[in-house]
Amino acid sequence: MALAIGNKTADLATPSATTRTFSHNMSTGTNGYLFVVIAMSDTVTISSVTYAGTAMTLSSVVVTTGTNTRWAIYYLASPATGVNNVVETFSVAQYNPVSTFVFSATGCNGVGDIVSDDTSTSPNSTTISISANSMIFGALVAGNNVGHAITLDGSSRSLEYTSAINNYTSGAFSATGLTSGVKNVSVAAGANLAGFYFEIKEFASASNTNGGMLLVF
Repeated sequence: MALAIGNKTADLATPSATTRTFSHNMSTGTNGYLFVVIAMSDTVTISSVTYAGTAMTLSSVVVTTGTNTRWAIYYLASPATGVNNVVETFSVAQYNPVSTFVFSATGCNGVGDIVSDDTSTSPNSTTISISANSMIFGALVAGNNVGHAITLDGSSRSLEYTSAINNYTSGAFSATGLTSGVKNVSVAAGANLAGFYFEIKEFASASNTNGGMLLVF
């Protein structure tokens, strides 16, 4: 089954508490994964994220010092389908805005390469290494929301959301069916900024050859 992005939920809130709860509709399909991407001021840390009462796995935390932003990626393999609650728990009450982008994926094998660019210049560019048929999720944070642009593997991408978190943050997906290798990625905005990118891997069946016959399990 080819990698596909399913249902998406963009949540922007100021919890004023140690937790934030909202719902997401997990898509049905083989080799399902749920991803939660959080961006917020780096004054509070994230203790945990759950979906349908199940703890999600923390893949990465990146702090972009030029914009004082904390990024975190959480994922869950084979999550419960349908509408369920996402619950974010913070180390202390969070009085700053929190941007959360949740998306379902099918035909997926989790998170691959993760990179960030904190040079605080616009535009800024870096590279990410991906496997065949992976996708890239790219995000930026900037001092204002003027002219946000995310370019992934040479293609300017439509923004999925733009959220005000004292700074502003946006995110976008690459095209599907990318070839393997090193890909150029960049972000731009009308202010100092930072970029954050990760690979969404396609699930691939294990295979081997035996006497000239291809066996797929």
